[in-house]
Amino acid sequence: MTEITDSTVFKLHRATALLDRIADRYLQREHGIRYSQFLPLLIVRVIGEPTQTRIADNLGVSRASVTQRIAPLVADGLLVVRQHPADARAKLVTLTERGTALVDAAWVGLTAHQDGVEDGVDEAVLAAQLDRLIANALPVAIGGNS
Repeated sequence: MTEITDSTVFKLHRATALLDRIADRYLQREHGIRYSQFLPLLIVRVIGEPTQTRIADNLGVSRASVTQRIAPLVADGLLVVRQHPADARAKLVTLTERGTALVDAAWVGLTAHQDGVEDGVDEAVLAAQLDRLIANALPVAIGGNS
C-alpha cells in the first residue's frame, strides 16, 4: 500500500496549505489583512466588477460565505457592493481606490516575499499539470461525486 504522504493529492494539499500560510503571515504583518480576506479583493481586481456569485464560483465557496467575507471589507472601505442593474437578485462588487491600492501593493509585496518558493520547479509543466488536475476535478466537484 502506498503511503498517504506519497500521494499526489496529499502533496498538493500540503503545498497549498504551506503557500496559504506564507501568504497569510505576510499579508497580516505587512498589510493588516488575512489571506482569506485578500482573495475576494484579488478576484475583484482581476475580474473588474463581478457579482457575489461569480466571486463565490472563483473561490469555490457559497455565495453566503462571500457575503460574510466581503462585509468587513465594505465596512473597511475597500469594497463597494451595489445592486446589479439588470438582475434584482444579484449584487455587483467593486474595489474602492483604497482597495485597489491595497491589492496592488500587497500583490507586489507577496510576490517578492514568496520569491524562491518555486526554485527548481518547471512552472510551465506544473501549470499544465494543474490545469489538467482542475479539469479532471471539476466534473467530480460540480457533480458531487466525491
